[in-house]
Amino acid sequence: MGSQDLAGNKKGEGTKQRIIDSAKKLFAEYGYQKTTIVDISKQAGVSEAALYEYFKGKEDLLLTIPDLWVRRLLADLDDQMFGIEGAFNKLRKYLWWNLRRIEESPLDAKIVYMFLKTNASFMDTPVYSNVRSLYSYLLEIFEEGAANGEMKPDLDPYVARSLFIGTMDYTVTRWLLNDMSYPLFEKLDEVFALLVDAFARRESAGGAGAGPAGGDER
Repeated sequence: MGSQDLAGNKKGEGTKQRIIDSAKKLFAEYGYQKTTIVDISKQAGVSEAALYEYFKGKEDLLLTIPDLWVRRLLADLDDQMFGIEGAFNKLRKYLWWNLRRIEESPLDAKIVYMFLKTNASFMDTPVYSNVRSLYSYLLEIFEEGAANGEMKPDLDPYVARSLFIGTMDYTVTRWLLNDMSYPLFEKLDEVFALLVDAFARRESAGGAGAGPAGGDER
């Protein structure tokens, strides 16, 4: 590949990223419905025709933005969980890590939680497949907890996952709806304690209760 081709590719990638960044900012600030292709092209400093060279339209952009973000989360998951022992320790790490990434990328989070999950096409997109992969790790944690005695032996991992994700989604959505006016981790220890109580194995009378083997770093 010649130097001109390389320069052209870099320029094209730069333009594409500028369009994505512009759409992300406008979607988060004004909402998906109120933002137009004209708005995005002006914000990015490109013509509408140039924008359509990279994206099919506004919905294509809506689906592309979170896909890039979720891919990065998925790529980071194994490293984050490496070396952590115990189901409750893994569950705590998963929650704190996930919310930390959301706190660090609030525009991406706002698009995912406020606009994408209500889009009829969401479940037919690659990003949904990656979200499922991200959440499937939770099934492994709950299955491990039930098998090693930390959690209830009859715990349904799918029900437990739904409860955990629902709690996390509510925490994030409430934070976004309140314009991120308070720390995302506010009272999270109390919330996690309630989840532990819901999942933990109950010992017979006189026995010690099984709980997390110790808190993991945030």
